[in-house]
Amino acid sequence: MRVQQDQRQELHLKEQKEHPAMSHGTDRDTLYIDGDWRTPATDRTFTAVSAATEEPFGAFPEADRADVDAAVAAARRALGGVRGWGSAEERAAAMERLALALESRTEALGTVIAQEVGTPLARAIEANVGAAAGLLRFYAPLADVLYAEDLRPAGVGHSLVRREPVGVVAMIAPWNYPLSTLFFKLAPALAMGCTAVIKPSPTTGLDSFLVADAVHEAGFPPGVINVLPAEREVGEYLVTHPGVDKVAFTGSTAAGRRLGALCGELLRPITLELGGKSAAILLEDAPLPLFLDHLLGLSFNNNGQTCTNNTRLLVPRSRYDEIVDAVTATVEGWTVGDPLDPSTVIGPVAGAAHRDRIEGYLRKGREEGARVTTGGGRPAGLDRGFYIEPTVFADVDPAMVVAREEIFGPVVTISAYDGSVEGAVVMANDSDYGLAGSVWTADEALGRQVARAVDTGTFSVNHANFDIGAPMGGRKDSGLGLELGREAIEAYIQYKTIFVTEPPTDNDARAA
Repeated sequence: MRVQQDQRQELHLKEQKEHPAMSHGTDRDTLYIDGDWRTPATDRTFTAVSAATEEPFGAFPEADRADVDAAVAAARRALGGVRGWGSAEERAAAMERLALALESRTEALGTVIAQEVGTPLARAIEANVGAAAGLLRFYAPLADVLYAEDLRPAGVGHSLVRREPVGVVAMIAPWNYPLSTLFFKLAPALAMGCTAVIKPSPTTGLDSFLVADAVHEAGFPPGVINVLPAEREVGEYLVTHPGVDKVAFTGSTAAGRRLGALCGELLRPITLELGGKSAAILLEDAPLPLFLDHLLGLSFNNNGQTCTNNTRLLVPRSRYDEIVDAVTATVEGWTVGDPLDPSTVIGPVAGAAHRDRIEGYLRKGREEGARVTTGGGRPAGLDRGFYIEPTVFADVDPAMVVAREEIFGPVVTISAYDGSVEGAVVMANDSDYGLAGSVWTADEALGRQVARAVDTGTFSVNHANFDIGAPMGGRKDSGLGLELGREAIEAYIQYKTIFVTEPPTDNDARAA
Protein backbone atom coordinates (compact mmCIF):
# COMPACT_ATOMS: atom_id res chain seq x y z
CA MET A 1 0.00 0.00 0.00
CA ARG A 2 2.86 2.40 0.84
CA VAL A 3 4.44 1.78 -2.58
CA GLN A 4 1.11 2.54 -4.26
CA GLN A 5 0.80 5.77 -2.28
CA ASP A 6 4.33 6.84 -3.29
CA GLN A 7 3.62 6.04 -6.94
CA ARG A 8 0.36 7.96 -6.77
CA GLN A 9 2.06 10.99 -5.25
CA GLU A 10 4.77 10.85 -7.94
CA LEU A 11 2.09 10.70 -10.64
CA HIS A 12 0.25 13.59 -9.00
CA LEU A 13 3.36 15.81 -9.08
CA LYS A 14 4.08 14.81 -12.67
CA GLU A 15 0.53 15.74 -13.72
CA GLN A 16 0.71 19.12 -12.02
CA LYS A 17 3.98 19.84 -13.79
CA GLU A 18 2.71 18.76 -17.20
CA HIS A 19 -0.79 20.22 -16.80
CA PRO A 20 -0.46 23.23 -14.45
CA ALA A 21 -3.94 24.52 -15.34
CA MET A 22 -5.42 21.33 -13.92
CA SER A 23 -4.09 21.45 -10.37
CA HIS A 24 -6.73 20.29 -7.91
CA GLY A 25 -9.05 23.11 -6.94
CA THR A 26 -8.12 25.43 -9.84
CA ASP A 27 -10.93 27.83 -10.67
CA ARG A 28 -12.22 27.83 -14.23
CA ASP A 29 -13.84 30.79 -15.99
CA THR A 30 -14.62 29.61 -19.53
CA LEU A 31 -16.82 26.96 -21.17
CA TYR A 32 -15.74 24.38 -23.74
CA ILE A 33 -17.77 25.09 -26.89
CA ASP A 34 -16.92 24.44 -30.54
CA GLY A 35 -13.43 23.16 -29.82
CA ASP A 36 -12.25 26.09 -27.74
CA TRP A 37 -12.63 27.80 -24.37
CA ARG A 38 -15.21 30.60 -24.50
CA THR A 39 -16.47 33.27 -22.15
CA PRO A 40 -19.90 32.19 -20.82
CA ALA A 41 -23.06 34.17 -21.49
CA THR A 42 -23.43 35.12 -17.81
CA ASP A 43 -21.12 35.71 -14.86
CA ARG A 44 -22.90 33.15 -12.65
CA THR A 45 -20.70 30.44 -11.18
CA PHE A 46 -20.91 27.18 -9.27
CA THR A 47 -18.72 26.35 -6.27
CA ALA A 48 -17.10 22.95 -5.84
CA VAL A 49 -17.39 21.89 -2.19
CA SER A 50 -15.36 19.12 -0.57
CA ALA A 51 -17.62 16.37 0.76
CA ALA A 52 -15.01 15.65 3.44
CA THR A 53 -14.39 19.16 4.76
CA GLU A 54 -17.40 21.20 3.57
CA GLU A 55 -14.86 23.73 2.27
CA PRO A 56 -14.90 25.16 -1.26
CA PHE A 57 -12.02 23.97 -3.43
CA GLY A 58 -12.86 25.43 -6.82
CA ALA A 59 -15.31 27.41 -8.91
CA PHE A 60 -16.53 27.13 -12.48
CA PRO A 61 -19.02 28.96 -14.74
CA GLU A 62 -22.70 28.23 -15.08
CA ALA A 63 -23.96 27.85 -18.65
CA ASP A 64 -27.07 29.67 -19.81
CA ARG A 65 -29.45 29.29 -22.76
CA ALA A 66 -27.23 31.33 -25.07
CA ASP A 67 -24.39 28.92 -24.35
CA VAL A 68 -26.68 26.01 -25.21
CA ASP A 69 -27.59 27.67 -28.50
CA ALA A 70 -23.91 28.10 -29.37
CA ALA A 71 -23.01 24.54 -28.37
CA VAL A 72 -25.89 22.92 -30.28
CA ALA A 73 -25.09 24.99 -33.38
CA ALA A 74 -21.46 23.87 -33.14
CA ALA A 75 -22.49 20.24 -32.74
CA ARG A 76 -24.73 20.45 -35.81
CA ARG A 77 -21.93 21.93 -37.91
CA ALA A 78 -19.52 19.24 -36.72
CA LEU A 79 -21.99 16.49 -37.58
CA GLY A 80 -21.38 17.10 -41.26
CA GLY A 81 -23.98 14.94 -42.96
CA VAL A 82 -25.55 11.52 -42.81
CA ARG A 83 -22.14 9.91 -42.26
CA GLY A 84 -21.41 11.84 -39.07
CA TRP A 85 -18.10 13.41 -38.14
CA GLY A 86 -14.92 11.92 -39.56
CA SER A 87 -14.27 8.52 -41.04
CA ALA A 88 -14.50 5.35 -38.96
CA GLU A 89 -10.70 5.29 -38.74
CA GLU A 90 -10.52 8.93 -37.68
CA ARG A 91 -13.11 8.43 -34.98
CA ALA A 92 -11.39 5.34 -33.58
CA ALA A 93 -8.04 7.15 -33.51
CA ALA A 94 -9.51 10.19 -31.74
CA MET A 95 -11.17 7.94 -29.16
CA GLU A 96 -7.86 6.24 -28.40
CA ARG A 97 -6.18 9.63 -28.02
CA LEU A 98 -8.93 10.67 -25.62
CA ALA A 99 -8.45 7.50 -23.57
CA LEU A 100 -4.74 8.30 -23.26
CA ALA A 101 -5.44 11.94 -22.39
CA LEU A 102 -7.82 10.89 -19.63
CA GLU A 103 -5.32 8.38 -18.27
CA SER A 104 -2.64 11.08 -18.16
CA ARG A 105 -4.97 12.93 -15.78
CA THR A 106 -5.77 9.91 -13.64
CA GLU A 107 -4.69 11.36 -10.31
CA ALA A 108 -6.17 14.80 -10.96
CA LEU A 109 -9.54 13.40 -12.02
CA GLY A 110 -9.66 10.85 -9.21
CA THR A 111 -8.82 13.43 -6.57
CA VAL A 112 -11.39 15.95 -7.78
CA ILE A 113 -14.12 13.29 -7.97
CA ALA A 114 -13.21 11.97 -4.50
CA GLN A 115 -13.62 15.50 -3.16
CA GLU A 116 -16.86 16.19 -5.05
CA VAL A 117 -18.65 12.89 -4.44
CA GLY A 118 -16.91 11.45 -1.37
CA THR A 119 -15.87 8.31 -3.25
CA PRO A 120 -12.72 6.70 -1.76
CA LEU A 121 -9.85 7.66 -4.07
CA ALA A 122 -8.96 4.22 -5.42
CA ARG A 123 -12.61 3.59 -6.27
CA ALA A 124 -13.00 7.07 -7.77
CA ILE A 125 -10.14 6.31 -10.14
CA GLU A 126 -11.17 2.77 -11.03
CA ALA A 127 -14.88 3.45 -11.51
CA ASN A 128 -14.45 6.72 -13.41
CA VAL A 129 -11.13 7.16 -15.20
CA GLY A 130 -10.57 3.44 -15.70
CA ALA A 131 -14.13 2.89 -16.85
CA ALA A 132 -14.09 5.87 -19.24
CA ALA A 133 -10.87 4.75 -20.92
CA GLY A 134 -12.14 1.18 -21.11
CA LEU A 135 -15.40 2.28 -22.72
CA LEU A 136 -13.60 4.34 -25.35
CA ARG A 137 -11.43 1.36 -26.26
CA PHE A 138 -14.41 -1.01 -26.29
CA TYR A 139 -16.46 1.07 -28.74
CA ALA A 140 -13.66 2.46 -30.95
CA PRO A 141 -13.27 -0.77 -33.01
CA LEU A 142 -17.03 -0.79 -33.60
CA ALA A 143 -16.94 2.57 -35.39
CA ASP A 144 -17.01 0.91 -38.81
CA VAL A 145 -20.44 -0.56 -38.00
CA LEU A 146 -21.82 2.78 -39.20
CA TYR A 147 -20.92 1.92 -42.79
CA ALA A 148 -22.19 -1.64 -42.71
CA GLU A 149 -24.95 -1.79 -45.31
CA ASP A 150 -27.05 -4.90 -45.28
CA LEU A 151 -28.28 -6.01 -48.70
CA ARG A 152 -31.42 -8.11 -48.46
CA PRO A 153 -33.42 -9.80 -51.20
CA ALA A 154 -36.86 -8.29 -51.71
CA GLY A 155 -39.93 -9.26 -53.71
CA VAL A 156 -38.74 -6.82 -56.35
CA GLY A 157 -35.04 -6.04 -56.48
CA HIS A 158 -33.22 -5.57 -53.19
CA SER A 159 -33.50 -3.70 -49.89
CA LEU A 160 -30.35 -1.88 -48.85
CA VAL A 161 -30.52 -1.37 -45.07
CA ARG A 162 -28.19 1.38 -43.90
CA ARG A 163 -27.09 2.62 -40.48
CA GLU A 164 -26.58 6.35 -39.94
CA PRO A 165 -25.78 8.41 -36.82
CA VAL A 166 -28.80 9.69 -34.96
CA GLY A 167 -27.25 13.18 -34.90
CA VAL A 168 -26.69 15.67 -32.09
CA VAL A 169 -27.07 14.04 -28.68
CA ALA A 170 -27.84 15.92 -25.46
CA MET A 171 -26.14 14.00 -22.64
CA ILE A 172 -27.09 14.66 -19.03
CA ALA A 173 -24.76 12.93 -16.56
CA PRO A 174 -25.34 12.44 -12.82
CA TRP A 175 -23.03 13.30 -9.96
CA ASN A 176 -22.37 9.88 -8.44
CA TYR A 177 -20.14 8.48 -11.21
CA PRO A 178 -19.58 11.58 -13.32
CA LEU A 179 -17.13 10.05 -15.81
CA SER A 180 -18.28 6.48 -16.24
CA THR A 181 -21.97 7.35 -16.63
CA LEU A 182 -21.04 10.05 -19.15
CA PHE A 183 -18.92 7.67 -21.21
CA PHE A 184 -21.70 5.06 -21.14
CA LYS A 185 -23.26 7.54 -23.58
CA LEU A 186 -20.35 9.38 -25.14
CA ALA A 187 -18.23 6.40 -26.21
CA PRO A 188 -20.85 4.62 -28.37
CA ALA A 189 -22.14 7.96 -29.68
CA LEU A 190 -18.68 9.02 -30.83
CA ALA A 191 -18.05 5.65 -32.44
CA MET A 192 -21.26 5.98 -34.44
CA GLY A 193 -20.42 9.48 -35.66
CA CYS A 194 -22.73 11.48 -33.40
CA THR A 195 -21.81 14.79 -31.79
CA ALA A 196 -22.52 15.72 -28.17
CA VAL A 197 -23.58 18.55 -25.93
CA ILE A 198 -22.86 17.42 -22.38
CA LYS A 199 -24.52 18.80 -19.25
CA PRO A 200 -22.73 17.52 -16.16
CA SER A 201 -24.27 17.86 -12.72
CA PRO A 202 -23.38 21.13 -10.93
CA THR A 203 -22.45 18.96 -7.92
CA THR A 204 -19.56 17.45 -9.87
CA GLY A 205 -19.04 20.03 -12.59
CA LEU A 206 -15.40 20.75 -11.84
CA ASP A 207 -14.18 17.36 -13.03
CA SER A 208 -15.91 17.94 -16.38
CA PHE A 209 -13.41 20.70 -17.15
CA LEU A 210 -10.57 18.22 -16.86
CA VAL A 211 -12.49 16.00 -19.29
CA ALA A 212 -12.81 18.95 -21.67
CA ASP A 213 -9.06 19.55 -21.36
CA ALA A 214 -8.52 15.94 -22.38
CA VAL A 215 -10.94 16.29 -25.31
CA HIS A 216 -9.06 19.36 -26.52
CA GLU A 217 -5.71 17.60 -26.20
CA ALA A 218 -7.06 14.60 -28.12
CA GLY A 219 -7.71 16.82 -31.14
CA PHE A 220 -11.38 16.22 -31.83
CA PRO A 221 -12.84 18.39 -34.59
CA PRO A 222 -14.45 21.57 -33.23
CA GLY A 223 -18.02 21.05 -32.05
CA VAL A 224 -17.93 17.27 -31.73
CA ILE A 225 -17.91 17.51 -27.90
CA ASN A 226 -19.20 20.51 -25.93
CA VAL A 227 -19.40 20.73 -22.12
CA LEU A 228 -21.94 22.94 -20.30
CA PRO A 229 -22.47 22.69 -16.51
CA ALA A 230 -25.91 24.12 -15.81
CA GLU A 231 -28.95 24.06 -13.58
CA ARG A 232 -32.01 21.92 -14.31
CA GLU A 233 -33.90 24.65 -16.18
CA VAL A 234 -31.08 25.06 -18.69
CA GLY A 235 -30.86 21.29 -18.92
CA GLU A 236 -34.51 21.15 -19.95
CA TYR A 237 -33.85 23.85 -22.53
CA LEU A 238 -31.09 21.66 -23.96
CA VAL A 239 -33.34 18.59 -24.00
CA THR A 240 -36.05 20.44 -25.94
CA HIS A 241 -33.72 22.39 -28.24
CA PRO A 242 -34.76 22.06 -31.89
CA GLY A 243 -31.17 21.27 -32.88
CA VAL A 244 -31.00 18.16 -30.67
CA ASP A 245 -31.86 14.78 -32.18
CA LYS A 246 -31.52 12.43 -29.20
CA VAL A 247 -31.32 12.64 -25.38
CA ALA A 248 -29.42 10.34 -23.03
CA PHE A 249 -30.03 10.81 -19.31
CA THR A 250 -28.91 9.19 -16.08
CA GLY A 251 -30.47 10.38 -12.83
CA SER A 252 -33.48 10.13 -10.59
CA THR A 253 -36.74 8.52 -11.62
CA ALA A 254 -38.60 11.78 -10.98
CA ALA A 255 -36.31 13.75 -13.28
CA GLY A 256 -36.45 10.96 -15.84
CA ARG A 257 -40.24 11.11 -15.93
CA ARG A 258 -40.08 14.85 -16.55
CA LEU A 259 -37.56 14.59 -19.38
CA GLY A 260 -39.37 11.59 -20.83
CA ALA A 261 -42.58 13.63 -20.98
CA LEU A 262 -40.80 16.50 -22.72
CA CYS A 263 -39.27 14.16 -25.30
CA GLY A 264 -42.60 12.40 -25.76
CA GLU A 265 -44.20 15.66 -26.83
CA LEU A 266 -41.38 16.19 -29.33
CA LEU A 267 -41.29 12.56 -30.50
CA ARG A 268 -37.59 12.70 -29.62
CA PRO A 269 -35.81 9.46 -28.66
CA ILE A 270 -34.48 9.31 -25.12
CA THR A 271 -32.53 6.78 -23.08
CA LEU A 272 -33.29 6.83 -19.35
CA GLU A 273 -31.07 5.11 -16.78
CA LEU A 274 -32.86 5.77 -13.50
CA GLY A 275 -33.08 4.60 -9.90
CA GLY A 276 -33.09 1.23 -8.24
CA LYS A 277 -34.04 -0.64 -5.10
CA SER A 278 -32.47 -3.97 -5.89
CA ALA A 279 -32.72 -7.11 -3.81
CA ALA A 280 -30.05 -9.60 -2.76
CA ILE A 281 -31.74 -12.95 -2.18
CA LEU A 282 -29.97 -15.31 0.23
CA LEU A 283 -31.32 -18.84 -0.10
CA GLU A 284 -31.26 -21.46 2.65
CA ASP A 285 -27.86 -22.72 1.50
CA ALA A 286 -26.34 -19.27 0.91
CA PRO A 287 -22.54 -19.22 1.34
CA LEU A 288 -22.49 -16.49 3.96
CA PRO A 289 -18.69 -15.86 4.02
CA LEU A 290 -18.74 -15.32 0.25
CA PHE A 291 -21.70 -12.94 0.52
CA LEU A 292 -19.96 -10.93 3.24
CA ASP A 293 -16.83 -10.68 1.11
CA HIS A 294 -18.94 -9.02 -1.59
CA LEU A 295 -21.16 -6.92 0.69
CA LEU A 296 -19.24 -3.67 0.26
CA GLY A 297 -19.27 -3.71 -3.53
CA LEU A 298 -22.73 -5.25 -3.71
CA SER A 299 -24.69 -3.05 -1.33
CA PHE A 300 -22.53 -0.11 -0.17
CA ASN A 301 -20.62 0.73 -3.33
CA ASN A 302 -19.57 4.40 -3.54
CA ASN A 303 -20.85 5.07 0.00
CA GLY A 304 -24.26 3.77 -1.07
CA GLN A 305 -24.47 6.24 -3.96
CA THR A 306 -24.91 3.62 -6.69
CA CYS A 307 -28.21 2.90 -8.43
CA THR A 308 -27.43 -0.82 -8.83
CA ASN A 309 -26.63 -1.41 -5.15
CA ASN A 310 -28.52 -4.36 -3.66
CA THR A 311 -29.97 -2.50 -0.67
CA ARG A 312 -32.76 -4.96 0.18
CA LEU A 313 -31.37 -8.12 1.77
CA LEU A 314 -33.97 -10.90 1.67
CA VAL A 315 -33.01 -13.76 3.97
CA PRO A 316 -34.65 -17.03 5.04
CA ARG A 317 -36.24 -16.86 8.46
CA SER A 318 -34.40 -20.04 9.44
CA ARG A 319 -31.07 -18.16 9.19
CA TYR A 320 -32.33 -14.69 10.03
CA ASP A 321 -30.46 -14.02 13.28
CA GLU A 322 -27.23 -15.52 11.93
CA ILE A 323 -27.27 -13.32 8.84
CA VAL A 324 -28.31 -10.13 10.67
CA ASP A 325 -25.48 -10.59 13.17
CA ALA A 326 -22.91 -11.33 10.46
CA VAL A 327 -23.92 -8.37 8.27
CA THR A 328 -23.92 -6.07 11.28
CA ALA A 329 -20.46 -7.18 12.39
CA THR A 330 -19.07 -6.75 8.89
CA VAL A 331 -20.46 -3.23 8.45
CA GLU A 332 -19.27 -2.21 11.91
CA GLY A 333 -15.71 -3.10 10.90
CA TRP A 334 -15.51 -0.60 8.04
CA THR A 335 -13.50 2.60 8.47
CA VAL A 336 -15.41 5.81 7.80
CA GLY A 337 -13.31 8.80 6.88
CA ASP A 338 -11.66 11.09 4.36
CA PRO A 339 -11.94 9.68 0.82
CA LEU A 340 -8.32 10.64 0.14
CA ASP A 341 -7.11 8.44 3.02
CA PRO A 342 -6.19 4.96 1.70
CA SER A 343 -7.61 3.33 4.86
CA THR A 344 -11.10 4.71 4.26
CA VAL A 345 -13.78 2.23 3.27
CA ILE A 346 -16.84 4.50 3.49
CA GLY A 347 -16.46 8.20 2.69
CA PRO A 348 -18.91 11.09 2.99
CA VAL A 349 -21.91 11.60 0.73
CA ALA A 350 -22.16 14.33 -1.87
CA GLY A 351 -23.46 17.43 -0.15
CA ALA A 352 -25.44 18.65 2.82
CA ALA A 353 -28.83 18.37 1.11
CA HIS A 354 -28.17 14.75 0.20
CA ARG A 355 -26.99 13.93 3.74
CA ASP A 356 -30.15 15.55 5.13
CA ARG A 357 -32.30 13.48 2.79
CA ILE A 358 -30.64 10.25 3.95
CA GLU A 359 -31.07 11.26 7.58
CA GLY A 360 -34.77 11.75 6.87
CA TYR A 361 -34.97 8.11 5.80
CA LEU A 362 -33.10 7.04 8.93
CA ARG A 363 -35.72 8.79 11.04
CA LYS A 364 -38.52 7.30 8.94
CA GLY A 365 -37.17 3.79 9.35
CA ARG A 366 -37.17 4.12 13.14
CA GLU A 367 -40.68 5.58 13.10
CA GLU A 368 -41.89 2.62 11.05
CA GLY A 369 -40.47 0.17 13.59
CA ALA A 370 -37.32 -1.00 11.84
CA ARG A 371 -34.45 -1.90 14.16
CA VAL A 372 -31.07 -0.26 13.69
CA THR A 373 -28.36 -2.85 14.36
CA THR A 374 -25.47 -0.53 13.50
CA GLY A 375 -25.05 3.05 12.36
CA GLY A 376 -28.10 5.25 12.07
CA GLY A 377 -26.51 8.68 12.34
CA ARG A 378 -23.39 10.76 11.87
CA PRO A 379 -20.12 9.13 12.94
CA ALA A 380 -18.48 10.36 16.12
CA GLY A 381 -15.36 12.46 15.72
CA LEU A 382 -16.19 13.63 12.19
CA ASP A 383 -17.69 17.02 12.86
CA ARG A 384 -16.89 18.34 9.41
CA GLY A 385 -17.95 16.70 6.19
CA PHE A 386 -21.16 15.12 4.91
CA TYR A 387 -20.74 11.81 6.72
CA ILE A 388 -23.36 9.15 7.40
CA GLU A 389 -22.57 5.97 9.31
CA PRO A 390 -23.10 2.80 7.26
CA THR A 391 -26.44 1.62 8.59
CA VAL A 392 -28.25 -1.71 8.81
CA PHE A 393 -32.02 -1.84 9.38
CA ALA A 394 -33.32 -5.22 10.56
CA ASP A 395 -36.91 -6.41 11.09
CA VAL A 396 -38.02 -4.50 8.00
CA ASP A 397 -41.48 -5.14 6.62
CA PRO A 398 -41.38 -5.02 2.80
CA ALA A 399 -44.16 -2.41 2.88
CA MET A 400 -42.05 0.09 4.85
CA VAL A 401 -40.87 3.24 3.10
CA VAL A 402 -37.22 2.35 3.72
CA ALA A 403 -37.78 -0.94 1.88
CA ARG A 404 -39.50 0.64 -1.10
CA GLU A 405 -37.87 4.00 -1.82
CA GLU A 406 -34.34 4.57 -3.05
CA ILE A 407 -32.32 6.03 -0.17
CA PHE A 408 -29.07 6.38 -2.17
CA GLY A 409 -26.83 6.27 0.86
CA PRO A 410 -24.94 3.70 2.95
CA VAL A 411 -28.12 2.01 4.21
CA VAL A 412 -29.46 -1.53 3.76
CA THR A 413 -32.62 -3.20 4.99
CA ILE A 414 -32.98 -6.85 6.02
CA SER A 415 -36.30 -8.65 5.62
CA ALA A 416 -37.16 -12.26 6.36
CA TYR A 417 -39.08 -14.53 4.03
CA ASP A 418 -40.80 -17.81 4.90
CA GLY A 419 -41.00 -20.92 2.85
CA SER A 420 -40.06 -21.42 -0.75
CA VAL A 421 -37.62 -19.93 -3.21
CA GLU A 422 -40.67 -18.79 -5.14
CA GLY A 423 -41.72 -16.71 -2.14
CA ALA A 424 -38.35 -14.96 -2.11
CA VAL A 425 -38.68 -14.20 -5.81
CA VAL A 426 -42.15 -12.74 -5.27
CA MET A 427 -40.74 -10.49 -2.52
CA ALA A 428 -37.87 -9.39 -4.77
CA ASN A 429 -40.26 -8.53 -7.58
CA ASP A 430 -42.54 -6.56 -5.25
CA SER A 431 -40.85 -3.29 -6.16
CA ASP A 432 -41.49 -0.32 -8.40
CA TYR A 433 -37.92 -0.70 -9.64
CA GLY A 434 -36.19 -3.30 -11.79
CA LEU A 435 -32.52 -2.46 -12.23
CA ALA A 436 -30.30 -5.11 -10.63
CA GLY A 437 -30.20 -7.88 -8.02
CA SER A 438 -28.40 -11.01 -6.93
CA VAL A 439 -28.93 -14.48 -5.50
CA TRP A 440 -26.63 -16.38 -3.13
CA THR A 441 -26.77 -20.16 -3.11
CA ALA A 442 -24.56 -23.23 -3.19
CA ASP A 443 -26.60 -24.45 -6.17
CA GLU A 444 -25.55 -22.39 -9.20
CA ALA A 445 -28.20 -23.99 -11.41
CA LEU A 446 -30.89 -22.96 -8.95
CA GLY A 447 -29.33 -19.50 -8.82
CA ARG A 448 -29.68 -19.15 -12.59
CA GLN A 449 -33.34 -20.13 -12.33
CA VAL A 450 -33.88 -17.42 -9.74
CA ALA A 451 -32.02 -14.92 -11.95
CA ARG A 452 -34.37 -15.65 -14.83
CA ALA A 453 -37.42 -15.18 -12.59
CA VAL A 454 -36.53 -11.81 -11.06
CA ASP A 455 -37.81 -8.90 -13.15
CA THR A 456 -34.68 -6.76 -13.50
CA GLY A 457 -32.32 -5.68 -16.25
CA THR A 458 -29.19 -7.19 -14.66
CA PHE A 459 -28.73 -9.91 -12.07
CA SER A 460 -25.76 -11.69 -10.46
CA VAL A 461 -25.35 -15.20 -9.13
CA ASN A 462 -22.98 -15.47 -6.15
CA HIS A 463 -21.00 -12.31 -6.88
CA ALA A 464 -21.21 -8.60 -7.59
CA ASN A 465 -20.26 -7.85 -11.16
CA PHE A 466 -20.08 -5.12 -13.78
CA ASP A 467 -19.30 -5.73 -17.45
CA ILE A 468 -19.02 -2.99 -20.08
CA GLY A 469 -19.37 -5.68 -22.73
CA ALA A 470 -22.92 -6.65 -21.69
CA PRO A 471 -26.08 -4.51 -21.90
CA MET A 472 -27.44 -2.77 -18.82
CA GLY A 473 -30.94 -1.37 -18.63
CA GLY A 474 -33.76 -0.88 -16.20
CA ARG A 475 -37.33 -2.09 -16.12
CA LYS A 476 -40.36 -0.44 -14.54
CA ASP A 477 -39.32 2.78 -12.75
CA SER A 478 -35.64 2.05 -13.41
CA GLY A 479 -35.70 3.41 -16.93
CA LEU A 480 -35.98 2.91 -20.67
CA GLY A 481 -33.42 1.67 -23.14
CA LEU A 482 -29.98 0.15 -22.79
CA GLU A 483 -26.45 1.24 -22.10
CA LEU A 484 -23.21 -0.76 -22.40
CA GLY A 485 -22.46 -3.72 -24.61
CA ARG A 486 -22.70 -3.68 -28.39
CA GLU A 487 -26.42 -3.18 -27.87
CA ALA A 488 -25.85 0.42 -26.73
CA ILE A 489 -24.91 1.34 -30.29
CA GLU A 490 -28.58 1.02 -31.25
CA ALA A 491 -29.38 4.17 -29.25
CA TYR A 492 -27.08 6.25 -31.46
CA ILE A 493 -27.99 5.05 -34.94
CA GLN A 494 -31.01 5.32 -37.16
CA TYR A 495 -31.89 2.98 -39.97
CA LYS A 496 -32.59 3.84 -43.57
CA THR A 497 -33.93 1.37 -46.14
CA ILE A 498 -33.09 2.05 -49.78
CA PHE A 499 -35.01 -0.01 -52.34
CA VAL A 500 -32.77 -0.82 -55.31
CA THR A 501 -33.13 -2.88 -58.47
CA GLU A 502 -29.43 -3.73 -58.71
CA PRO A 503 -26.88 -4.59 -55.97
CA PRO A 504 -24.42 -1.81 -55.02
CA THR A 505 -21.04 -1.68 -56.75
CA ASP A 506 -17.62 -1.03 -55.26
CA ASN A 507 -17.99 2.61 -56.32
CA ASP A 508 -21.18 2.82 -54.26
CA ALA A 509 -19.35 1.52 -51.20
CA ARG A 510 -16.59 4.12 -51.58
CA ALA A 511 -19.15 6.91 -52.01
CA ALA A 512 -21.09 5.83 -48.91
